[in-house]
This record gives sequence, structure tokens and C-alpha cells, in this order.
Amino acid sequence: MKTRLYSHFFLTFLASIFVFMTPPLMTQAAEPDPAIYLLIDTSGSMLMDIAGTTNTWGDGSSEHPGVNGTSSRFYIAKEAIKSVLNSYGEVRWGMARFQQRSGLNYLCSCSSAIPNNTAGCGGYGGLWASLDACRLCDMMQDYPDYDEPATNLDRVCINYAGGILDGCVDPISNTALTGADILVTLGANNVANIVKWINHAETDSNEGGYLVGQLPGAQPDPELRATGGTPLGGSLQTIYNQLSATDIHADTLRGCRPYTVIVLTDGAESCNTNPVTVATSLRSVPDNLSTCTINSQCPTNSWCSGGKCRYDVKTHVIAFAVAPNEYINCHQIGVAGGAGGAISAQNQAELVAAMAEIIADSIVTELCNGLDDDCDTAIDEDFPEKGLACDNGLLGACYRTGTFQCSTDQTSVQCSAPYISPVAETCNGIDDNCNGLIDDGLTCPTPGPEMCNGLD
Repeated sequence: MKTRLYSHFFLTFLASIFVFMTPPLMTQAAEPDPAIYLLIDTSGSMLMDIAGTTNTWGDGSSEHPGVNGTSSRFYIAKEAIKSVLNSYGEVRWGMARFQQRSGLNYLCSCSSAIPNNTAGCGGYGGLWASLDACRLCDMMQDYPDYDEPATNLDRVCINYAGGILDGCVDPISNTALTGADILVTLGANNVANIVKWINHAETDSNEGGYLVGQLPGAQPDPELRATGGTPLGGSLQTIYNQLSATDIHADTLRGCRPYTVIVLTDGAESCNTNPVTVATSLRSVPDNLSTCTINSQCPTNSWCSGGKCRYDVKTHVIAFAVAPNEYINCHQIGVAGGAGGAISAQNQAELVAAMAEIIADSIVTELCNGLDDDCDTAIDEDFPEKGLACDNGLLGACYRTGTFQCSTDQTSVQCSAPYISPVAETCNGIDDNCNGLIDDGLTCPTPGPEMCNGLD
């Protein structure tokens, strides 16, 4: 009995040493879940209805429900995203919005009923009159806002401002906002961290739990608000920088885990940044904390270039209620990002279907290539026939044997036995035409081997 106990202890000790010495990139047995950044369009046009003809004057939240019972694009998008997050919680999610500045009542706007002139709106005071006052007071002239029509002097404030003015400049700080804010970095179990930004409610200063002195984004329940332009290129560049500086290197399954960016937008680039160029760059994101000189020094599915291990990050674009003249820009981004183009969506169901399609495309699969593509420590395990004996299924002189080998596209196996074309039958004791009969239909001078065919 003592000998058995010692043996058990020794085997357990060896197993613990093996686990300790195994490199981190090889210890995972399960296939890696995809890592997906959601880049959500927070431009002011998301306050429009799907048709783009009506300003809803709100985003459907409890604070800004809007008017006329019309759902804004923003409300519909948030509902779709919540549905997908709750269905695919295993994905390593991250979330970004277009760049904004924030503070308590940071941006206030007056009703469009106020005259669009300096005398008409400059005297109402407050933040909204400090810079380009008329444009903020009468914003609906060229930009949707949260203030309801015909409310005259009643201003409506939100805690965020995007790049509203020409060049996507923040009207309060006079700062260009042409990038993205990464609100939730990539990670497991991130659904709750994202949902609090899209649950149609925000912690107010007069509510319990409000953190005095903290920015809106640090409150227990922040909210995405639609304000500003559409800096698609700059936002993708922000995500590129985050991936290359931090996210990829921190992932022990880098190289095996697929990385994807989903851009949900209702329009084309409007801040003079270049999303097509950046989507192309995302196909070769460097891990800036790595060094290499040859490909073999990099993890699976990555390569060495410029002294860094590089990774392919695809960019998918969902063109939500996008006008036909702006769709081409979305499509070009999708092509450059390796997705083949943009996916058009006109309602919540189509948004959910588009995101589900992208997630399915992002799931890693084992290929037949002699590599452990899905990092489960097994090679080509989805192709159990590989290496087994096979034949070409033909008869007579056409019959050949071989083994099952990986197909050229690496998605299946095929028998290596070549196809042999039948030829005309001759008197040679061989089944030349490969029909299972020897010298059939011929009168041969030299008898061939007797066959059970009704002939001598």
C-alpha cells in the first residue's frame, strides 16, 4: 500500500512539473473564442429615424425618449447589440465609440425655434453660447440634436460632445475629435461592462450613487450619446494602436485567437480621416512588445515583418440605414478589411443577423495543413481520415491505391490515388477498359483466364 502511495505522489509531482514547464501558448485545450471590437457610430445622425427623414429628438433613453413615438437609429442599434451580446457572451468583447469630451451638462442645445442669429441666441447664456453660439442654438439647421422642437427657451443638455463643428471640432474645448474612445478593452466576461453603456439609462447627478467629481463615463451607469461627426478612419486607427500596444501581446493565445473589428455605422467618413487605408493596415497589426527576425519566432498564424510579429485583424462594416451615395465608402472599408464588402441592414433583425454572420466568420476552425490552427494541442483532428488507405474506386487496369491527404484549400481530405482513363480493350488478359471484364467482346487467339461471364 505504501508503495502505491509513493508511486501516486511521484506521478502527481511529475505531472505538476510538466504543467509548470509547458509554454503558455500551448496549455489551452479548448478552441479560442474570437476577440471582437465593436466600433459604434455615435454621430448625431444616429438620432434620425431609419428613413433619415425625421429627427427623433432623442435616443430612446429614459432621459431623452424622443417624440412622435419614432425609434431612433441609435435606440435600434443598442437593442440589436444587447441581443447579440447576450447570445454570444463567450466572445472576448471590446467596445469603442467615436471620440467625445464629457462633463456634467457638457453640451446644451436650444430649440430650433430660436432664431439663427447672434442676437437671437447669444443672450441665452450657458455653455452652448460660448462658441459658434448660433450653430449650437439652432443646430437642427444642419445637425440633429436632443432638444425637442417648439420648446422655445428650454435648453436640453447631455454629458458628452463629439466633433460637431467643421473638421469634427468639439464646440466647447475647440479640440478636434477625430479618433475613438475605447470604453471597454478586449477581455472575457465583458458583456455587463458594455451593456451598461447601451441600456438606455444614465446615472444622473440627483440620483443615489452618483459619484461627485467623477466624469460621466466613471459613473455607475454611463450611456452612449449621439453627438458629433463620423471619424471612421481615426477611430480604426485608435483600435489599431490599442491592439499593437497592449491587447495582442497580453493574449496568451495570440496567433490562434482570431481578432475582428465590427464597425456599425449609419454613414460615410466625415472627419477627413482615411478608413480604407487604416482597414488595410489592420490586416498586418504589429505586436509592438515583440521582436523577431524570422517567421518561426512568431506564434501560429502570425509572421515577422519589420522586426515585429504581425497579426491579421479583419474589419467588417455594417452599413445601417446608410444612404446609397455613402454606401460605397462603407463597402470600400469592408473590402480593404478583408470582409469582401459591407453588410447592409435596415432594421434591428437585420443588424442582429449581420453581427451573427460576422461572429460565425470569426470563429477559428482547424484546417488540414499539419498545424494546430485552433490551439487545442491536436493537429488536423477534424480530419480523421487523413493518412488512411484509399483507392480511386475504379476497376481493372484503372485501379490505383493511395492515402487520404489534405486538399489544396485545406478544408477537406482527398484520396491521393490518381485517376486512370480507360482505353480500348485488347487481347492481353487485362481489363483495359476498366469495366470489370477481361478481354470482353473479343475473340482472342490465346485464351485468357476463365471468368464467370457466360463466355468460354
